[in-house]
Amino acid sequence: MNMRNGLILVVLVALLPVTIVSFIQGNATLKHTRNLAFDRLRDTASAVAERQRDPFVIAQHLLLAHTTNRDVVRMTADCDTALRISLSNYPPVTNIARTAADGTVRCSAIPLSKPVNVAQEGWWRRGVNAKGMTITKAPVFAPISQRDVLFLILPLRTADGQSDGTITAAIDVKYLRDGLRQAARGSAGALAIVTRDGTKVASGDRPLPFTPDVTARQSQPVEIRDSKGTLWIYTLHKLYSSDLFVVYAEPHDTLMAAAISQVRTSILLPMISILLASLAIWVGTHRLALIWLRELRAVSGRFAQGDFTGDRHKFDRAPEEIAAFSADLHSMADAIDRRNTDLTHALEAKTLLTREVHHRVKNNLQIINSLLTLQSDRVREGPAKEVLAQTRARINALALIHRLLYEQDNGYERGEVPIHNLMAELCAQLRGASRSMTHVQLTCQAESFPVPIEYAVPLTLFVVEAVTNAFRYAFPKGRHGAVILRFNLEGENAILDISDNGQGYIVSDAAAQMGTELMHGFATQVDGDLSISSRKGHGTRVVLKFPLPKVAT
Repeated sequence: MNMRNGLILVVLVALLPVTIVSFIQGNATLKHTRNLAFDRLRDTASAVAERQRDPFVIAQHLLLAHTTNRDVVRMTADCDTALRISLSNYPPVTNIARTAADGTVRCSAIPLSKPVNVAQEGWWRRGVNAKGMTITKAPVFAPISQRDVLFLILPLRTADGQSDGTITAAIDVKYLRDGLRQAARGSAGALAIVTRDGTKVASGDRPLPFTPDVTARQSQPVEIRDSKGTLWIYTLHKLYSSDLFVVYAEPHDTLMAAAISQVRTSILLPMISILLASLAIWVGTHRLALIWLRELRAVSGRFAQGDFTGDRHKFDRAPEEIAAFSADLHSMADAIDRRNTDLTHALEAKTLLTREVHHRVKNNLQIINSLLTLQSDRVREGPAKEVLAQTRARINALALIHRLLYEQDNGYERGEVPIHNLMAELCAQLRGASRSMTHVQLTCQAESFPVPIEYAVPLTLFVVEAVTNAFRYAFPKGRHGAVILRFNLEGENAILDISDNGQGYIVSDAAAQMGTELMHGFATQVDGDLSISSRKGHGTRVVLKFPLPKVAT
Protein backbone atom coordinates (compact mmCIF):
# COMPACT_ATOMS: atom_id res chain seq x y z
CA MET A 1 0.00 0.00 0.00
CA ASN A 2 1.46 3.34 -1.02
CA MET A 3 1.40 6.47 1.11
CA ARG A 4 -1.39 8.08 -0.86
CA ASN A 5 -3.72 5.14 -0.37
CA GLY A 6 -2.58 4.78 3.24
CA LEU A 7 -3.43 8.41 4.03
CA ILE A 8 -6.79 8.04 2.34
CA LEU A 9 -7.43 4.92 4.40
CA VAL A 10 -6.47 6.81 7.57
CA VAL A 11 -8.89 9.57 6.62
CA LEU A 12 -11.65 7.05 5.94
CA VAL A 13 -11.08 5.38 9.30
CA ALA A 14 -10.88 8.76 11.05
CA LEU A 15 -14.08 9.96 9.43
CA LEU A 16 -15.98 6.71 10.08
CA PRO A 17 -17.17 7.90 13.54
CA VAL A 18 -18.21 11.20 11.99
CA THR A 19 -20.19 9.32 9.37
CA ILE A 20 -21.91 7.23 12.04
CA VAL A 21 -22.67 10.34 14.06
CA SER A 22 -24.08 11.96 10.93
CA PHE A 23 -26.41 9.02 10.42
CA ILE A 24 -27.51 9.31 14.05
CA GLN A 25 -27.97 13.04 13.66
CA GLY A 26 -29.93 12.41 10.45
CA ASN A 27 -32.29 10.15 12.34
CA ALA A 28 -32.60 12.75 15.10
CA THR A 29 -33.22 15.41 12.45
CA LEU A 30 -35.96 13.25 10.95
CA LYS A 31 -37.66 12.92 14.31
CA HIS A 32 -37.26 16.62 15.04
CA THR A 33 -38.59 17.71 11.65
CA ARG A 34 -41.43 15.21 11.99
CA ASN A 35 -42.32 16.74 15.35
CA LEU A 36 -42.21 20.23 13.83
CA ALA A 37 -44.55 19.07 11.06
CA PHE A 38 -46.92 17.58 13.63
CA ASP A 39 -46.77 20.81 15.64
CA ARG A 40 -47.74 22.75 12.52
CA LEU A 41 -50.61 20.33 11.96
CA ARG A 42 -51.81 20.81 15.54
CA ASP A 43 -51.33 24.58 15.44
CA THR A 44 -53.38 24.86 12.23
CA ALA A 45 -56.27 22.86 13.69
CA SER A 46 -56.07 24.85 16.94
CA ALA A 47 -56.00 28.22 15.14
CA VAL A 48 -58.98 27.30 12.95
CA ALA A 49 -60.91 26.05 16.00
CA GLU A 50 -60.23 29.31 17.84
CA ARG A 51 -61.53 31.37 14.89
CA GLN A 52 -64.57 29.15 14.29
CA ARG A 53 -65.48 28.95 18.00
CA ASP A 54 -66.66 32.58 18.23
CA PRO A 55 -70.20 32.04 16.83
CA PHE A 56 -70.84 29.23 19.32
CA VAL A 57 -69.56 31.21 22.31
CA ILE A 58 -71.51 34.32 21.33
CA ALA A 59 -74.66 32.28 20.66
CA GLN A 60 -74.31 30.62 24.05
CA HIS A 61 -73.98 33.98 25.81
CA LEU A 62 -76.97 35.34 23.87
CA LEU A 63 -79.11 32.39 24.95
CA LEU A 64 -78.06 32.74 28.58
CA ALA A 65 -78.68 36.48 28.45
CA HIS A 66 -82.18 35.97 27.08
CA THR A 67 -83.08 33.74 30.00
CA THR A 68 -83.08 36.93 32.10
CA ASN A 69 -85.28 38.81 29.63
CA ARG A 70 -88.88 38.83 30.86
CA ASP A 71 -90.30 39.43 27.35
CA VAL A 72 -88.46 36.41 25.93
CA VAL A 73 -89.13 34.06 28.85
CA ARG A 74 -92.85 34.90 28.98
CA MET A 75 -93.16 35.23 25.17
CA THR A 76 -94.79 38.67 25.32
CA ALA A 77 -95.61 40.89 22.35
CA ASP A 78 -92.13 42.46 22.63
CA CYS A 79 -90.35 39.11 22.41
CA ASP A 80 -89.63 39.38 18.65
CA THR A 81 -88.15 42.84 19.10
CA ALA A 82 -85.91 41.75 21.97
CA LEU A 83 -84.55 38.83 19.93
CA ARG A 84 -84.08 40.98 16.81
CA ILE A 85 -82.12 43.66 18.68
CA SER A 86 -79.71 41.15 20.19
CA LEU A 87 -79.00 39.63 16.78
CA SER A 88 -78.67 42.78 14.69
CA ASN A 89 -74.88 42.97 14.53
CA TYR A 90 -73.68 39.37 14.24
CA PRO A 91 -74.39 37.62 10.86
CA PRO A 92 -72.99 34.14 11.77
CA VAL A 93 -75.91 33.65 14.18
CA THR A 94 -78.76 33.78 11.63
CA ASN A 95 -81.69 33.60 14.04
CA ILE A 96 -82.77 33.26 17.67
CA ALA A 97 -86.22 31.83 18.37
CA ARG A 98 -88.35 31.15 21.44
CA THR A 99 -90.31 27.91 21.27
CA ALA A 100 -93.16 26.98 23.58
CA ALA A 101 -93.44 23.62 25.35
CA ASP A 102 -95.62 22.23 22.53
CA GLY A 103 -92.94 22.99 19.92
CA THR A 104 -94.62 26.08 18.45
CA VAL A 105 -92.24 28.92 17.57
CA ARG A 106 -93.77 31.84 19.45
CA CYS A 107 -91.26 34.55 18.63
CA SER A 108 -88.23 34.90 16.37
CA ALA A 109 -85.59 37.44 15.40
CA ILE A 110 -86.54 36.73 11.75
CA PRO A 111 -90.23 37.52 11.18
CA LEU A 112 -92.37 34.41 10.73
CA SER A 113 -94.14 34.18 7.35
CA LYS A 114 -96.26 31.28 8.57
CA PRO A 115 -96.71 29.26 11.78
CA VAL A 116 -93.84 26.93 12.57
CA ASN A 117 -93.93 23.91 14.90
CA VAL A 118 -90.80 21.81 15.53
CA ALA A 119 -92.28 19.35 18.01
CA GLN A 120 -91.74 16.44 15.61
CA GLU A 121 -88.11 17.32 14.92
CA GLY A 122 -85.74 14.90 16.59
CA TRP A 123 -83.14 17.59 17.33
CA TRP A 124 -85.73 19.70 19.16
CA ARG A 125 -87.05 16.79 21.21
CA ARG A 126 -83.54 15.93 22.31
CA GLY A 127 -82.80 19.55 23.16
CA VAL A 128 -85.99 20.27 25.12
CA ASN A 129 -85.47 17.14 27.25
CA ALA A 130 -81.78 17.77 27.91
CA LYS A 131 -80.52 18.95 31.28
CA GLY A 132 -78.53 21.81 29.80
CA MET A 133 -77.52 23.49 26.58
CA THR A 134 -77.05 21.13 23.60
CA ILE A 135 -76.18 21.37 19.92
CA THR A 136 -77.56 19.45 16.95
CA LYS A 137 -75.52 16.47 15.82
CA ALA A 138 -75.67 17.40 12.12
CA PRO A 139 -76.65 20.37 9.93
CA VAL A 140 -80.39 21.04 9.90
CA PHE A 141 -82.34 22.99 7.29
CA ALA A 142 -83.89 25.82 9.29
CA PRO A 143 -87.56 26.40 8.36
CA ILE A 144 -87.37 30.11 9.30
CA SER A 145 -84.01 31.28 7.91
CA GLN A 146 -84.21 28.78 5.00
CA ARG A 147 -80.60 27.62 5.20
CA ASP A 148 -78.48 24.88 6.71
CA VAL A 149 -77.64 25.64 10.33
CA LEU A 150 -76.49 24.11 13.59
CA PHE A 151 -78.98 24.72 16.38
CA LEU A 152 -77.76 25.62 19.87
CA ILE A 153 -80.67 24.67 22.16
CA LEU A 154 -81.26 25.90 25.72
CA PRO A 155 -84.20 24.14 27.47
CA LEU A 156 -86.28 26.20 29.89
CA ARG A 157 -88.10 24.96 32.99
CA THR A 158 -90.94 26.39 35.00
CA ALA A 159 -90.69 26.96 38.73
CA ASP A 160 -92.06 23.45 39.39
CA GLY A 161 -89.59 21.84 36.99
CA GLN A 162 -91.94 21.36 34.03
CA SER A 163 -90.76 21.99 30.47
CA ASP A 164 -91.27 25.57 29.32
CA GLY A 165 -89.97 25.10 25.77
CA THR A 166 -86.61 26.30 24.50
CA ILE A 167 -84.57 29.22 23.25
CA THR A 168 -82.59 28.26 20.13
CA ALA A 169 -79.80 29.98 18.22
CA ALA A 170 -79.13 29.06 14.57
CA ILE A 171 -75.47 29.16 13.50
CA ASP A 172 -74.98 29.46 9.73
CA VAL A 173 -73.16 26.41 8.28
CA LYS A 174 -72.18 28.50 5.23
CA TYR A 175 -70.27 30.87 7.53
CA LEU A 176 -68.37 27.91 8.98
CA ARG A 177 -67.68 26.55 5.49
CA ASP A 178 -66.41 29.91 4.24
CA GLY A 179 -64.16 30.18 7.28
CA LEU A 180 -62.65 26.77 6.51
CA ARG A 181 -62.08 27.71 2.88
CA GLN A 182 -60.30 30.90 3.86
CA ALA A 183 -58.16 29.09 6.44
CA ALA A 184 -57.19 26.37 3.95
CA ARG A 185 -56.31 28.81 1.14
CA GLY A 186 -52.80 28.15 -0.13
CA SER A 187 -52.51 24.99 1.95
CA ALA A 188 -52.08 21.43 0.76
CA GLY A 189 -54.25 20.13 3.58
CA ALA A 190 -57.94 19.39 4.03
CA LEU A 191 -60.07 21.05 6.73
CA ALA A 192 -63.42 19.93 8.09
CA ILE A 193 -65.74 20.30 11.05
CA VAL A 194 -67.15 16.97 12.24
CA THR A 195 -69.46 15.82 15.00
CA ARG A 196 -68.72 13.21 17.65
CA ASP A 197 -70.28 10.49 15.45
CA GLY A 198 -68.07 11.48 12.50
CA THR A 199 -70.68 13.45 10.53
CA LYS A 200 -69.06 16.17 8.40
CA VAL A 201 -70.69 19.52 9.16
CA ALA A 202 -68.57 21.69 6.85
CA SER A 203 -65.45 21.32 4.69
CA GLY A 204 -62.99 23.59 2.92
CA ASP A 205 -62.35 23.60 -0.84
CA ARG A 206 -60.54 20.29 -0.46
CA PRO A 207 -62.95 17.78 1.10
CA LEU A 208 -61.76 15.33 3.72
CA PRO A 209 -61.26 12.02 1.85
CA PHE A 210 -61.80 9.83 4.92
CA THR A 211 -63.90 9.59 8.05
CA PRO A 212 -61.81 10.56 11.10
CA ASP A 213 -61.87 8.70 14.37
CA VAL A 214 -63.10 11.34 16.81
CA THR A 215 -62.36 9.07 19.75
CA ALA A 216 -58.64 9.58 19.08
CA ARG A 217 -56.70 11.68 21.52
CA GLN A 218 -57.01 15.35 20.69
CA SER A 219 -54.00 17.21 19.24
CA GLN A 220 -52.21 13.92 18.60
CA PRO A 221 -51.40 13.08 14.93
CA VAL A 222 -53.24 10.06 13.53
CA GLU A 223 -52.35 8.19 10.33
CA ILE A 224 -55.10 6.87 8.04
CA ARG A 225 -55.43 5.78 4.41
CA ASP A 226 -58.20 7.00 2.14
CA SER A 227 -60.10 4.90 -0.38
CA LYS A 228 -57.33 5.41 -2.97
CA GLY A 229 -54.63 4.19 -0.61
CA THR A 230 -53.10 7.60 0.03
CA LEU A 231 -51.68 7.92 3.52
CA TRP A 232 -52.90 10.99 5.45
CA ILE A 233 -51.96 12.43 8.81
CA TYR A 234 -54.63 14.36 10.69
CA THR A 235 -55.24 15.90 14.08
CA LEU A 236 -58.38 16.80 16.02
CA HIS A 237 -59.14 19.92 18.06
CA LYS A 238 -62.28 20.51 20.08
CA LEU A 239 -64.45 23.28 18.60
CA TYR A 240 -67.43 23.39 20.96
CA SER A 241 -68.28 21.35 24.04
CA SER A 242 -67.54 17.67 23.32
CA ASP A 243 -69.75 17.51 20.25
CA LEU A 244 -67.87 19.37 17.49
CA PHE A 245 -64.26 19.02 16.33
CA VAL A 246 -61.99 20.66 13.76
CA VAL A 247 -60.03 18.14 11.68
CA TYR A 248 -56.96 19.20 9.71
CA ALA A 249 -55.17 16.64 7.52
CA GLU A 250 -52.31 16.63 5.06
CA PRO A 251 -50.95 13.86 2.82
CA HIS A 252 -48.06 12.09 4.50
CA ASP A 253 -45.71 12.69 1.57
CA THR A 254 -46.40 16.43 1.54
CA LEU A 255 -46.12 16.79 5.29
CA MET A 256 -42.88 14.83 5.56
CA ALA A 257 -41.18 16.06 2.37
CA ALA A 258 -38.92 18.49 4.23
CA ALA A 259 -37.93 15.87 6.80
CA ILE A 260 -37.03 13.31 4.12
CA SER A 261 -35.03 15.93 2.22
CA GLN A 262 -33.07 16.85 5.36
CA VAL A 263 -32.33 13.20 6.11
CA ARG A 264 -31.03 12.71 2.58
CA THR A 265 -28.89 15.79 3.00
CA SER A 266 -27.55 14.60 6.34
CA ILE A 267 -26.58 11.27 4.73
CA LEU A 268 -25.01 12.76 1.61
CA LEU A 269 -22.95 15.42 3.38
CA PRO A 270 -20.69 12.93 5.22
CA MET A 271 -19.97 11.13 1.95
CA ILE A 272 -19.07 14.40 0.27
CA SER A 273 -16.93 15.30 3.25
CA ILE A 274 -14.98 12.04 2.87
CA LEU A 275 -14.35 12.71 -0.81
CA LEU A 276 -13.26 16.27 -0.09
CA ALA A 277 -10.99 15.02 2.68
CA SER A 278 -9.41 12.50 0.31
CA LEU A 279 -8.84 15.25 -2.24
CA ALA A 280 -7.33 17.40 0.50
CA ILE A 281 -4.87 14.59 1.27
CA TRP A 282 -3.94 14.55 -2.40
CA VAL A 283 -2.97 18.21 -2.59
CA GLY A 284 -1.85 18.75 0.95
CA THR A 285 -3.94 18.04 4.03
CA HIS A 286 -2.48 20.67 6.23
CA ARG A 287 -2.37 23.55 3.76
CA LEU A 288 -5.69 23.03 2.04
CA ALA A 289 -7.86 21.73 4.86
CA LEU A 290 -6.81 21.74 8.48
CA ILE A 291 -5.97 25.45 8.77
CA TRP A 292 -9.27 26.53 7.25
CA LEU A 293 -11.25 24.00 9.21
CA ARG A 294 -9.83 25.43 12.43
CA GLU A 295 -10.87 28.91 11.29
CA LEU A 296 -14.36 27.69 10.43
CA ARG A 297 -14.63 26.03 13.80
CA ALA A 298 -13.68 29.28 15.53
CA VAL A 299 -16.27 31.21 13.50
CA SER A 300 -19.03 28.67 14.16
CA GLY A 301 -18.14 28.75 17.85
CA ARG A 302 -18.69 32.52 17.87
CA PHE A 303 -21.97 32.03 16.05
CA ALA A 304 -23.00 29.48 18.65
CA GLN A 305 -22.32 32.07 21.37
CA GLY A 306 -24.57 34.59 19.60
CA ASP A 307 -21.83 36.68 17.98
CA PHE A 308 -22.85 36.84 14.29
CA THR A 309 -20.25 39.37 13.11
CA GLY A 310 -18.03 36.68 11.52
CA ASP A 311 -15.03 37.36 9.28
CA ARG A 312 -15.84 36.81 5.59
CA HIS A 313 -12.63 38.26 4.16
CA LYS A 314 -10.41 35.85 6.08
CA PHE A 315 -11.58 33.05 3.77
CA ASP A 316 -10.91 34.85 0.46
CA ARG A 317 -7.74 32.80 0.00
CA ALA A 318 -9.28 29.55 1.18
CA PRO A 319 -10.06 26.66 -1.17
CA GLU A 320 -13.30 27.09 -3.08
CA GLU A 321 -15.24 24.49 -1.11
CA ILE A 322 -14.28 25.93 2.26
CA ALA A 323 -14.85 29.50 1.07
CA ALA A 324 -18.33 28.52 -0.18
CA PHE A 325 -19.09 26.76 3.08
CA SER A 326 -17.92 29.85 4.97
CA ALA A 327 -20.17 32.06 2.82
CA ASP A 328 -23.15 29.80 3.50
CA LEU A 329 -22.35 29.80 7.21
CA HIS A 330 -22.13 33.59 7.28
CA SER A 331 -25.34 33.91 5.22
CA MET A 332 -27.06 31.58 7.65
CA ALA A 333 -25.77 33.65 10.57
CA ASP A 334 -27.05 36.84 8.93
CA ALA A 335 -30.45 35.23 8.36
CA ILE A 336 -30.63 34.07 11.98
CA ASP A 337 -29.63 37.53 13.19
CA ARG A 338 -32.30 39.21 11.02
CA ARG A 339 -34.91 36.68 12.08
CA ASN A 340 -34.12 37.23 15.77
CA THR A 341 -34.48 40.98 15.26
CA ASP A 342 -37.75 40.57 13.34
CA LEU A 343 -39.17 38.21 15.96
CA THR A 344 -38.24 40.62 18.74
CA HIS A 345 -39.95 43.51 16.96
CA ALA A 346 -42.99 41.37 16.13
CA LEU A 347 -43.33 40.25 19.75
CA GLU A 348 -43.11 43.83 20.98
CA ALA A 349 -45.73 44.96 18.44
CA LYS A 350 -48.02 42.09 19.38
CA THR A 351 -47.70 42.87 23.07
CA LEU A 352 -48.53 46.55 22.50
CA LEU A 353 -51.47 45.66 20.25
CA THR A 354 -52.87 43.18 22.77
CA ARG A 355 -52.65 45.70 25.56
CA GLU A 356 -54.31 48.34 23.40
CA VAL A 357 -57.18 45.94 22.59
CA HIS A 358 -57.77 45.21 26.28
CA HIS A 359 -57.61 48.96 27.01
CA ARG A 360 -60.21 49.73 24.36
CA VAL A 361 -62.49 46.91 25.52
CA LYS A 362 -62.23 48.21 29.09
CA ASN A 363 -63.10 51.74 27.96
CA ASN A 364 -66.04 50.53 25.89
CA LEU A 365 -67.40 48.54 28.81
CA GLN A 366 -67.07 51.61 31.03
CA ILE A 367 -69.03 53.64 28.47
CA ILE A 368 -71.78 51.01 28.46
CA ASN A 369 -71.79 51.04 32.25
CA SER A 370 -72.12 54.84 32.27
CA LEU A 371 -75.08 54.63 29.89
CA LEU A 372 -76.72 52.03 32.12
CA THR A 373 -76.12 54.30 35.13
CA LEU A 374 -77.86 57.18 33.38
CA GLN A 375 -80.73 54.89 32.45
CA SER A 376 -80.92 53.53 35.99
CA ASP A 377 -81.26 57.05 37.39
CA ARG A 378 -84.41 57.49 35.32
CA VAL A 379 -85.97 54.23 36.51
CA ARG A 380 -87.99 54.11 39.67
CA GLU A 381 -87.31 51.58 42.36
CA GLY A 382 -88.42 48.10 41.40
CA PRO A 383 -87.39 45.00 39.41
CA ALA A 384 -86.21 47.02 36.42
CA LYS A 385 -83.78 49.02 38.57
CA GLU A 386 -82.47 45.79 40.14
CA VAL A 387 -81.95 44.24 36.69
CA LEU A 388 -79.99 47.33 35.57
CA ALA A 389 -77.89 47.22 38.74
CA GLN A 390 -77.17 43.51 38.19
CA THR A 391 -76.20 44.20 34.57
CA ARG A 392 -73.87 47.01 35.65
CA ALA A 393 -72.20 44.69 38.15
CA ARG A 394 -71.55 42.13 35.41
CA ILE A 395 -70.17 44.75 33.01
CA ASN A 396 -67.94 46.23 35.75
CA ALA A 397 -66.62 42.73 36.43
CA LEU A 398 -65.76 42.18 32.75
CA ALA A 399 -64.10 45.61 32.55
CA LEU A 400 -62.00 44.67 35.59
CA ILE A 401 -60.61 41.62 33.77
CA HIS A 402 -59.56 43.68 30.76
CA ARG A 403 -58.02 46.33 33.00
CA LEU A 404 -55.85 43.72 34.70
CA LEU A 405 -54.81 42.36 31.30
CA TYR A 406 -54.03 45.87 30.05
CA GLU A 407 -51.88 46.81 33.04
CA GLN A 408 -49.68 43.73 32.53
CA ASP A 409 -47.77 44.36 35.73
CA ASN A 410 -48.83 41.09 37.28
CA GLY A 411 -46.00 38.92 35.96
CA TYR A 412 -48.10 37.21 33.28
CA GLU A 413 -47.82 37.96 29.56
CA ARG A 414 -49.99 35.29 27.87
CA GLY A 415 -53.55 36.56 28.37
CA GLU A 416 -53.68 35.36 31.99
CA VAL A 417 -55.24 37.01 34.99
CA PRO A 418 -53.90 36.72 38.58
CA ILE A 419 -56.82 35.27 40.51
CA HIS A 420 -55.89 36.88 43.84
CA ASN A 421 -55.86 40.38 42.29
CA LEU A 422 -59.06 39.68 40.36
CA MET A 423 -60.97 38.43 43.41
CA ALA A 424 -59.71 41.27 45.63
CA GLU A 425 -60.76 44.01 43.22
CA LEU A 426 -63.99 42.20 42.29
CA CYS A 427 -65.01 42.02 45.96
CA ALA A 428 -64.21 45.72 46.32
CA GLN A 429 -66.51 46.43 43.38
CA LEU A 430 -69.29 44.30 44.86
CA ARG A 431 -68.96 46.07 48.22
CA GLY A 432 -69.23 49.43 46.45
CA ALA A 433 -72.24 48.30 44.42
CA SER A 434 -73.99 47.17 47.64
CA ARG A 435 -73.30 50.22 49.80
CA SER A 436 -76.82 50.06 51.19
CA MET A 437 -76.05 46.59 52.67
CA THR A 438 -73.87 47.95 55.48
CA HIS A 439 -75.21 45.28 57.80
CA VAL A 440 -73.59 42.54 55.65
CA GLN A 441 -69.81 41.96 55.68
CA LEU A 442 -68.08 40.57 52.55
CA THR A 443 -64.74 38.80 53.08
CA CYS A 444 -62.57 37.46 50.21
CA GLN A 445 -59.59 35.09 50.43
CA ALA A 446 -57.83 33.81 47.28
CA GLU A 447 -54.54 32.06 46.60
CA SER A 448 -52.12 33.50 44.06
CA PHE A 449 -52.25 31.66 40.72
CA PRO A 450 -53.03 32.63 37.10
CA VAL A 451 -56.01 31.60 34.99
CA PRO A 452 -56.48 32.27 31.25
CA ILE A 453 -59.07 34.86 30.21
CA GLU A 454 -61.44 32.17 28.87
CA TYR A 455 -61.69 30.90 32.48
CA ALA A 456 -61.54 34.32 34.15
CA VAL A 457 -64.72 35.58 32.43
CA PRO A 458 -67.14 32.80 33.53
CA LEU A 459 -65.54 32.65 37.01
CA THR A 460 -65.98 36.41 37.47
CA LEU A 461 -69.61 36.30 36.34
CA PHE A 462 -70.17 33.28 38.59
CA VAL A 463 -68.90 35.23 41.65
CA VAL A 464 -71.09 38.22 40.74
CA GLU A 465 -74.19 36.00 40.58
CA ALA A 466 -73.43 34.11 43.80
CA VAL A 467 -72.51 37.16 45.92
CA THR A 468 -75.35 39.38 44.68
CA ASN A 469 -77.82 36.52 45.25
CA ALA A 470 -76.57 36.30 48.85
CA PHE A 471 -76.89 40.06 49.34
CA ARG A 472 -80.42 40.13 47.90
CA TYR A 473 -82.01 37.06 49.47
CA ALA A 474 -80.02 35.88 52.49
CA PHE A 475 -80.36 38.96 54.71
CA PRO A 476 -83.89 40.43 54.53
CA LYS A 477 -85.10 43.38 56.60
CA GLY A 478 -81.65 44.56 57.66
CA ARG A 479 -80.55 41.24 59.09
CA HIS A 480 -76.82 41.29 59.98
CA GLY A 481 -74.49 38.66 58.64
CA ALA A 482 -71.46 37.86 56.52
CA VAL A 483 -70.60 36.50 53.10
CA ILE A 484 -67.24 34.72 52.79
CA LEU A 485 -65.50 33.93 49.47
CA ARG A 486 -62.58 31.48 49.37
CA PHE A 487 -60.62 30.53 46.25
CA ASN A 488 -58.03 27.80 46.89
CA LEU A 489 -56.08 25.11 45.08
CA GLU A 490 -56.48 21.43 45.88
CA GLY A 491 -54.07 19.34 43.85
CA GLU A 492 -54.83 19.91 40.18
CA ASN A 493 -58.26 21.38 40.97
CA ALA A 494 -59.40 24.85 42.03
CA ILE A 495 -62.14 25.27 44.65
CA LEU A 496 -64.35 28.39 44.69
CA ASP A 497 -66.36 28.43 47.95
CA ILE A 498 -68.95 31.18 48.64
CA SER A 499 -70.95 30.88 51.86
CA ASP A 500 -73.22 33.07 53.98
CA ASN A 501 -74.89 32.83 57.39
CA GLY A 502 -78.22 34.24 56.21
CA GLN A 503 -81.74 32.88 56.32
CA GLY A 504 -81.05 29.90 54.08
CA TYR A 505 -81.91 29.11 50.50
CA ILE A 506 -85.46 30.44 50.35
CA VAL A 507 -86.08 31.73 46.85
CA SER A 508 -89.35 33.45 46.14
CA ASP A 509 -88.62 35.19 42.88
CA ALA A 510 -87.74 34.02 39.37
CA ALA A 511 -84.67 36.29 39.23
CA ALA A 512 -82.97 34.29 41.97
CA GLN A 513 -83.76 31.05 40.14
CA MET A 514 -82.34 32.61 37.02
CA GLY A 515 -79.15 33.47 38.91
CA THR A 516 -78.81 29.80 39.87
CA GLU A 517 -79.26 28.74 36.24
CA LEU A 518 -76.60 31.23 35.16
CA MET A 519 -74.21 29.84 37.77
CA HIS A 520 -74.76 26.36 36.35
CA GLY A 521 -74.06 27.73 32.86
CA PHE A 522 -70.83 29.40 33.98
CA ALA A 523 -69.75 26.21 35.78
CA THR A 524 -70.20 24.30 32.53
CA GLN A 525 -67.88 26.71 30.72
CA VAL A 526 -64.98 25.79 33.03
CA ASP A 527 -65.86 22.04 33.03
CA GLY A 528 -66.64 22.37 36.74
CA ASP A 529 -68.95 20.67 39.25
CA LEU A 530 -71.36 22.98 41.09
CA SER A 531 -73.01 22.13 44.40
CA ILE A 532 -75.45 24.33 46.35
CA SER A 533 -76.40 23.43 49.90
CA SER A 534 -78.67 25.33 52.27
CA ARG A 535 -80.46 24.96 55.60
CA LYS A 536 -83.17 27.27 56.77
CA GLY A 537 -81.72 29.64 59.34
CA HIS A 538 -78.15 28.37 58.80
CA GLY A 539 -77.20 30.04 55.52
CA THR A 540 -76.26 28.85 52.06
CA ARG A 541 -73.03 27.46 50.62
CA VAL A 542 -72.10 27.45 46.91
CA VAL A 543 -69.05 25.38 45.90
CA LEU A 544 -67.57 25.22 42.39
CA LYS A 545 -64.81 22.67 41.78
CA PHE A 546 -63.07 22.66 38.41
CA PRO A 547 -59.79 21.35 36.94
CA LEU A 548 -57.12 24.01 36.83
CA PRO A 549 -56.27 24.75 33.16
CA LYS A 550 -52.75 24.01 32.00
CA VAL A 551 -50.85 27.30 31.61
CA ALA A 552 -48.23 27.38 28.85
CA THR A 553 -44.66 28.02 30.05
